[in-house]
Amino acid sequence: MQNLSEKEIVENEVAFLSKKILELNKKLIDSQRAKTLFLSLVANKLNDPMTAILGMLPHLKIQDGDENKKIFSLIQEEALNLDFKIQNIITVAEIESGQLDTANVLVDIKEIVNETIKNLRYVIKEKNIQINIENSIEHKIVLDPKKTYTIMKNLISNGCINSQENGVVDIILTLESDILTIAVKNRSDGININHKPEVFTRFVEKLDGKHGLGIGLSIVRDLCESLGGTIDYNVSDGFVTFEAKLPLTQTNEFLFDSFDDAFEL
Repeated sequence: MQNLSEKEIVENEVAFLSKKILELNKKLIDSQRAKTLFLSLVANKLNDPMTAILGMLPHLKIQDGDENKKIFSLIQEEALNLDFKIQNIITVAEIESGQLDTANVLVDIKEIVNETIKNLRYVIKEKNIQINIENSIEHKIVLDPKKTYTIMKNLISNGCINSQENGVVDIILTLESDILTIAVKNRSDGININHKPEVFTRFVEKLDGKHGLGIGLSIVRDLCESLGGTIDYNVSDGFVTFEAKLPLTQTNEFLFDSFDDAFEL
């Protein structure tokens, strides 16, 4: 048996470990691709019938005195809730597959806020949440309406879910130095985690049910970063405030000139 020098032994060990690392990395990449494909397939299979259900519900004729009115309202609320979750899964699949495009549009931020609250009415109603909106932005701005809507919806939903019964959720919109700030504030006991980034990480271990820790806030982080922005939170005097900061695009070339034409919510 050939005697190897100490240097050659170390080099062989390094080569062996490097090979193992490459093999593990390939398995990890293949696993990630399989997971992304699975998410995409499941989300798209669920999305088509869900869209059909949401499209048919408004055409059902329910009178004020109809004893089925409460059942109809419950079905509608559950359908909206399920659609929200499906859209989040679709967004995760797009993010992880690298197929997330940005489309900047000239929009009125108030329209996005109103549409968001309208589609979260089931969450707001469930806990009798009072929504306060402070918006100092009076003119239209250029941004990606779909990403902004998704960011806002997940932040407001998170605030409502983690508020107390009959609580208050404040939505504060400000614009300074071409940076749009979306702040969502609610009373809460705090966020019980060891490391701040855990809040914005999908499917982290040791879930405690506080402020998501699922996919909603991770989507907010990914969308903010894709727009060159940031997301953070602070806890003070019994309140939790999440702040998304999004730099506005300086361009005069728009695909659309209104929020309604930009995309269907």
